[in-house]
Amino acid sequence: MFKARMKFAKEGRAKYISHLDLMSTMQRSMARCEMPLWFTEGFNQHAYVSVALPLSTGFSGEYEFLDFNLLCESVPVNAVEALNAAFPEGLRAIEIYPLADGGRKLAEIAYSKYRVTYTFENGEAQRFADALRALFARDTVEIVKRSKRGEKTVNMRELMREITVEVDGNDVKVYVITAAGNNNLSPEYITRAMNLYHPEFQTPDVAYHRLAVYTEDMQAFR
Repeated sequence: MFKARMKFAKEGRAKYISHLDLMSTMQRSMARCEMPLWFTEGFNQHAYVSVALPLSTGFSGEYEFLDFNLLCESVPVNAVEALNAAFPEGLRAIEIYPLADGGRKLAEIAYSKYRVTYTFENGEAQRFADALRALFARDTVEIVKRSKRGEKTVNMRELMREITVEVDGNDVKVYVITAAGNNNLSPEYITRAMNLYHPEFQTPDVAYHRLAVYTEDMQAFR
């Protein structure tokens, strides 16, 4: 048995697959392509599969990671191609490698980079972008952050490394690097902050997409 890691994308219709359903989909797809998964022993046997920083339902991403155990001594030949043939629409394996080959520990993930796309139909894109830039140019942007431990007011700027805003026709595209792990800040809080500080804008259609994951020193996680 050895530990392996898969980098994958979750896009299109697949972004609506919940975390638990994603785990089941991964196991079924691996079984379909005869990937030699390692299963626990005992009465309730199950495969060990673990996703780093699970995406919220409705979020897409192209820099996702799944850890799992294999019974063989190396990654099967053409494993990526075989999985992609078995995956449902929207899931895509990018690479699979043994963790002994330079893989980092999941606890080393410190930041995530997202693209948040707001789509307008009323010509408000430029005004919205200007207001968003001005808001996050402040040193303090307070918001009530919810977690399993309850609610607390936090300064979003302390949990954000950088943010840029672009206008593309009717779309406002926000590129932001936010804290992950124990201090995780979902990009959804950007939308909540705009609703709180600028209620004059009607909430537009919004899409959240993860572009990358980094360590504390801003090295790409692998």
